[in-house]
Amino acid sequence: MKKYLFGLLAAGAALAAGCSEDNLPEASFSLFQVESVTATAGDGEATVRWTPQEGKPAPAEYYVSWVADDSEVAGGSQTVASDTYSLTVTDLVNDCAYTFSVQSRYADGLAMKISAVCTPKSTRMPASELKAMAGDERVYLSWTAPDTQLDYAYRIVVTAGGSEVKRVEVESSETSALIEELANGTEYAFALTCVYAHGDSEAVTATATPGEIDPINVTSTTLRQFELCTFEYNPAYFVQGEIASVKWEFGDGNSSDETVATYCYAKTGSYTVTLTVTYEGGTTETATVELTVDGFAWISVGGTGYQKSSNIVFSHDGQTFYTISQTDKKLLAISAITGQIVWEYATSAATYGAGPAVGADGTVYFGTEDGDGTLYAVSASGALKWKATLGAAVKASPAVTTDGVVYALADGGILKAFDAVSGAEKWSATQTGNAGGVAVDADGTVYIGTSKGIWAYTEGGTLKWTCDTEHNVTERGGSLAIGGGVLYATLKSKGGCAAVDTATGRTLWTYASQAGDSYHPVVDGDGTVYFCEKNGYLYAVDKNGSEKWVDQTDKNYIYSGFALAADGKAYISQYASPFNLLAFDASGNRSIITSIGAQTMSPVSIGPDGRVYYGLNGSISAYDIAASLAAEGWPMRGGNMQSSNSLK
Repeated sequence: MKKYLFGLLAAGAALAAGCSEDNLPEASFSLFQVESVTATAGDGEATVRWTPQEGKPAPAEYYVSWVADDSEVAGGSQTVASDTYSLTVTDLVNDCAYTFSVQSRYADGLAMKISAVCTPKSTRMPASELKAMAGDERVYLSWTAPDTQLDYAYRIVVTAGGSEVKRVEVESSETSALIEELANGTEYAFALTCVYAHGDSEAVTATATPGEIDPINVTSTTLRQFELCTFEYNPAYFVQGEIASVKWEFGDGNSSDETVATYCYAKTGSYTVTLTVTYEGGTTETATVELTVDGFAWISVGGTGYQKSSNIVFSHDGQTFYTISQTDKKLLAISAITGQIVWEYATSAATYGAGPAVGADGTVYFGTEDGDGTLYAVSASGALKWKATLGAAVKASPAVTTDGVVYALADGGILKAFDAVSGAEKWSATQTGNAGGVAVDADGTVYIGTSKGIWAYTEGGTLKWTCDTEHNVTERGGSLAIGGGVLYATLKSKGGCAAVDTATGRTLWTYASQAGDSYHPVVDGDGTVYFCEKNGYLYAVDKNGSEKWVDQTDKNYIYSGFALAADGKAYISQYASPFNLLAFDASGNRSIITSIGAQTMSPVSIGPDGRVYYGLNGSISAYDIAASLAAEGWPMRGGNMQSSNSLK
């Protein structure tokens, strides 16, 4: 059920009736609107702050209104005294994006609206993955702790037939509990809640019937291709002694000796999973479970807006992919297994090329093109971890290293390094030109390319070299790639591609294109670089700068880019008619894989499920090529499935 909203009564301010965007009072363009507005999301609330224009007459009051992006969720409005510049709006619906507008009210009417967008998120994070394994008059519960820094404890409520049987308090340091003194043959429901100082989380639930003992607990016995499944033995079943080791055999020739194993199946079919438990002293006990693996659940996801120059990237476990809608101004997390949107994170400005990139802990980083140039860090659960400003539009996809540093490049050649966890600025440097790309080498060297040149910095922020040639690197996105001690940069205005020695900054060669700006270089294990040009052709150039092949069949690529598969083929999608997904072999032989039927304005990606992912105008699609991403070189935009833009 949707929660309908009412505005917060501020001191001395009267509650105004909720209204829609269509019936807001008319604004006068001759009056003085506020200078700026920000909206900061909280748990079921948002704080709106505004700045009046300096030196302008004070209004009689301010009129603050808000509207949700969900038509079933009510908006509202509130008047605020002229000497007050903030308002906290409560009773909002979490995970629903709101647009907040502020207008100055004068005797002659209302000034123009200035707006900001934010999405309230619950800080009362729940536990997850609650499992209930039945034993003799007992049930063993295990779960995953919430992703939060707040203090909390657990409450477990046990019910049978709708009536409470017992409740148990558990400290936050624990992730399991043994519930005893239960009746065999009775089904029990277990509700696990995280108890915070400011309220309870949503409960996660599980059921189990003592006496009906399953030796193996699995995520599901019916899976999809590449769906991650967790296998765990039931400690209430294996009771012949202390367990020394376990071995899982998954029925497809693969095995694991992890106590809790995770595995996904590449092929459909029926599988028998065998668990062998070895006790102290050498005795063994076995158990089995039958699984069925079905094919992919989806081939297209709608409602994703239009990504422009930002490719699809993946979580480290391959179960989630992330995309940015330039048109809708939001980051989306989508299940790679079900195709369902998991969560959305809305921003006040568009992203056009600057992300996303996934860090080692699953945090997603991306930039926007607002005037301040904002870099966002959003957790794997969709909560804002931190954000920082660079002072100009962030047009390059960020780079993130495994040792916890994020590099962002904005127009004006502004480079900043941030601590990946806290967002604290570590160092900054400024060159010139519009942002093209940032990439990090295995030794920590940071390369940046702009429309005015290429530079290298040490990981401590010291300028290492300036390229001997002023290459005009193409703006927006991932215009850099690294391979074999060479930095590759795609260039503007028929510049094609340049190869630069990473040690010295000396230009090794340039290969000119024929039509326009070139985009998104990728590099195979032999040093061949693949790229395309705007309204032009597709190119493959070897490590010495010699042409391997050029495809001149069509001239319909805008912000397109290749991805290289382990089958030796290079894949790319077309921006305009005939709207095809193409594949090229090492010799440049061209084949049409499938018709995609609509515009695409970004590089393709290859997922861990062996499918090519591409964004269309309004949707995301995936096509099964039954081939993984190439293991060598810089095989897709950002260098890997997380698009980290880093070899470190």
